[in-house]
Amino acid sequence: MKLLNAFSASFIAALSVLTPCLQAANPAEAKTIGRTVREMPDLSSFLQLLEKTGIGSTLSENTSTSYTVFAPTDAAFKKLPKGTVETLLDPRNDDRLEEVFGFHVKEISEAPIFIEKYSLLRMTTRQFLSIDFKDGKIGDASFTGDVIPCSNGVIYLIDKVLTPTTDDLFQRLQKDGRFTIFTKAITASRQGKLFQNMHSLYTTFAPTDEAFRKLPAKTLESLFLPENDERLEDIIKHHITESVFAYGKSSGGRRSLGVSDVTPFSAFGQQLNYKFHGKHATIDGAKITETDIPCANGIIHVIDRVILPSENSLLELIKGEKRFSTLASLLTETGLDLPLASSRTTFTIFAPVNEAWEQEPYKSLIKNHGKSGAEELYGILARHVIVGKHVSENPKPYNKLRTIHGAPIYLTQGEGKSKISGIRIIDSDTEAFNGLVNAIGSVINDPMELPEKDITTVDAILFVQNTLKESSDFYNKGEYEASWRNYIRRGNEFLTKYSQFISSSQSNKIRNVIFDDQPVAQLAAEAWSSRNVFRDLLRELEQREDRIVDSYLMQLPDRARFGR
Repeated sequence: MKLLNAFSASFIAALSVLTPCLQAANPAEAKTIGRTVREMPDLSSFLQLLEKTGIGSTLSENTSTSYTVFAPTDAAFKKLPKGTVETLLDPRNDDRLEEVFGFHVKEISEAPIFIEKYSLLRMTTRQFLSIDFKDGKIGDASFTGDVIPCSNGVIYLIDKVLTPTTDDLFQRLQKDGRFTIFTKAITASRQGKLFQNMHSLYTTFAPTDEAFRKLPAKTLESLFLPENDERLEDIIKHHITESVFAYGKSSGGRRSLGVSDVTPFSAFGQQLNYKFHGKHATIDGAKITETDIPCANGIIHVIDRVILPSENSLLELIKGEKRFSTLASLLTETGLDLPLASSRTTFTIFAPVNEAWEQEPYKSLIKNHGKSGAEELYGILARHVIVGKHVSENPKPYNKLRTIHGAPIYLTQGEGKSKISGIRIIDSDTEAFNGLVNAIGSVINDPMELPEKDITTVDAILFVQNTLKESSDFYNKGEYEASWRNYIRRGNEFLTKYSQFISSSQSNKIRNVIFDDQPVAQLAAEAWSSRNVFRDLLRELEQREDRIVDSYLMQLPDRARFGR
């Protein structure tokens, strides 16, 4: 297969993305996608479809919008059953023609440097199409030939006609053959309408028959008993979540699994905890074995075992693990075991393992505490408990949390590692029905910070100056993604600590550049845009500081007021 052999073609194709479109002086003379197709003898069959569709007219005449077209060659059309093209061109099948042709077109021109980063594309029909550009695959077709840049987009040649799927999630699972138990369970739980709903988009984590057989035989049989209808319904709902969460990057404004601050919640109502271990991704502990299978109303990820909603409380989870035995006894001594067993409030617990309590001064305190010691133990334990669920596996890079007694602790993430107040989280987001447990290897210290109002504008200025220097150093070494991500991390920290010193409009500008929108390329541009916002932020803070100093000098008549 010949792919991207000509540097000039790739470069021009890239330019078609870097600028919205390459407009000719006279749009009537522009070398549009439609006109380019007409000049290529090997695309005569595709041209017949283009000339009969509404979007085909747009591709020929419109230079104000850009597109990506995956054009099957004449050889690709010859692989279709005899009469297929004639049937599509029949005026009675105009709607189907628009759907088939539109499934080959994506809004926005995408150069190879972008296309190769995607695992899913959303086409103009609003349906998803799988892609692996590095392997030369799109749907069940392969790329062939060079990339062809045009004035309003780019053309990729492919060797098969792409067929938009009309199968919903349930139909796709039924036809696959690997999910007979899962589809039987969907039907038995009366959740078929959820998987067939075409008014929304969903992600299904589908256990194979082999995955179901990993359950104890009696457990599997009991799922289909009438008295367990509610339990089966809960289990099925826990395998589907609204919206599309791709494994790789997805075009069309969809966010992927593993991106900071992205946590899917199942239709059952509990979160689905995504983790990446070495070469394997998991969801609620089940290995994801196949990803991003597109359907008419969403996508499917295949998993190797059934994922069960949690039925245990936080206290039961902690008592059920030997590594938390010391913590469990301390919770009982201080009375914190009672709220952690209740379903009235949700909590997040950062749970020190037994080895953490062997460190001083905690070892001696636990061994020798008397009546007053219980109060001290409560203060220590309270540092580790947060009201509400706060995801630790894929959080924002910087989060200020409040413990149950109001002390701040800091949840941070860098280089794929989450920490709480500088302590590495060993195991994250084990879910109970009333919260989350995170295992940590040390006890959290409890330094009393300065009151937040004692932080000054000068502190904020120094923070921004250091941010600009750190990110510039990354950028100057060609580490553009590191530069951009440093702005994201420091921007989150700035808003937490210093937002009172800036205007709401400046706060909004920072929020816009610290949002991880999953860029697939041009990270240098992302870093530079962030740098410009932080530079403007520094100017606003410096002007604020100047006004404060001027006001101070005006109150001192014996001091020079001008010429500072």
